[in-house]
This record gives sequence, structure tokens and C-alpha cells, in this order.
Amino acid sequence: MVCGKGGTGKTIVSILLARVLSEKYRVYIVDSDESNILLPRLLGVKPPKPLIEYIGGKRDEAELESRELDIASMLSRAGLGIRLRALPDEYISYSRDGIGLTCIGKVREYGEGCACPFNILTRILLKNLVLDADERVVVDTDAGIEHIGRRVEEAVDGVIALIDPTAESIETASLLKDVSLSLGKKFWVIANKIDRKVRDILIDKARGMGLSIDGFISFDEKIIESCLLGEELRSSNALEDVRSIAYTLKIIE
Repeated sequence: MVCGKGGTGKTIVSILLARVLSEKYRVYIVDSDESNILLPRLLGVKPPKPLIEYIGGKRDEAELESRELDIASMLSRAGLGIRLRALPDEYISYSRDGIGLTCIGKVREYGEGCACPFNILTRILLKNLVLDADERVVVDTDAGIEHIGRRVEEAVDGVIALIDPTAESIETASLLKDVSLSLGKKFWVIANKIDRKVRDILIDKARGMGLSIDGFISFDEKIIESCLLGEELRSSNALEDVRSIAYTLKIIE
């Protein structure tokens, strides 16, 4: 689960991590960010139909909470748990390198209400996922910490708190650390968009808040260009940084 304040690069790092993982595993990305619509274009796929539509559309959060078992059953096949590869074709898209993308839902209409139902559906989906030994799932979360309020973290194995050269991102990571460790989850802090000028300052600032930085992803001009053009993600040094981090932290074993 890739978390952090808005603007840290969660979607980019989710794609880069998925690409590295796909060299060894069958990989899926769960897009649980209710606002950012760029992920499919950056992955080079047609946007899949939002999963919230599969269960009948957006509902009041209290209703979704009360219908957790029914929703899990709707998403399952033959009572064997939810398998992403078994979703109907319109609800999952595959990139050229075989990465599957499923989208929870987006806030697109004025006055439609908050994003809470999307986080609830994300938790239900992840809690009931059944993965084969060669499958991995990367979750691209919404900005900030709303997912904490909906207990999404309890459904994942590990949390990556992404920070950038801002004090706010470090403060968000500190909160994510407390939540993750209280739940017994693996937890890492990864710094993104880093150059040599800010690296030492960032390390000291994080240390002052009780955080150690587990990996650094360099600023990558090709990524900036891809995001600006809204095209399939291109990267140079950042992809290699993510590959090194994934093996060093044993996210890939």
C-alpha cells in the first residue's frame, strides 16, 4: 500500500514498483485514489470500469459497512474469495507488460458526496483477496490519511509512506508509521523526487520525528514530462532506484 500526502508521487511510484514486481510476479494495481484519473494513461491502458459500479453504484457508507459480507460474496467466484484475474473484463485492464489495473471509483460529479464509500470498498476488496504464490498487489491510495479512518491498512501486508522534500509529508509519514506498527504491518519510508541538495536535510528532519528513510528515488525529468503530456510513463534513473529499493527491502525475494 503506497500512502502519503498529496503530490509525493504515489501513483508514479505505484507504477514503477508494479513494473519491477512484474519481472518476477503476476502484478495488479488497485487504484483507490478517488480524484486522480491519470493512472490508466500512465500505465498505457484503457480505464477499466469502476468497481463501485459492479456492486450497484455508490452507496451511503453505513450501508456499505453493513453489507460487507454481501459485497465480498458479489465480488467472489464460487465462494473461493476474490481473485482479481476473475473479474469481468470491463473491470480490469492489462498493460503491455501484463500489469492488471482495477479502479475502485472516482468522485466526478458536483455534490455527489465524500469519498468514504470508496475507501470502504477498498478495504472489503483487500480483506477478501485470494492471491496465488506468484501474485502481488500494489495499492495506490488517495492523498492524505482518510484511508486510516476507514481502516484500509488492516487489510494489507505492508505500507510504504512516500515523502518528498516537505515537512508536511514527513509529518504524514510519522502518523502512518504509528498506525502501521500498531497493526503489526511492515512499514517503510521512501523519499521521492530527491536530489543531493535536499537529501541530508530530509534525513535530519525525518530523524527528528523518529523516522529513518529506507530508500531514495531520484528526481526524474522523463517522469515529469510523461505526467505533463499525460502519456505512458517513461523513466530513467527513478525506475532503477525503485528496483534497488525493492530488492534491498526484500519487497522482492
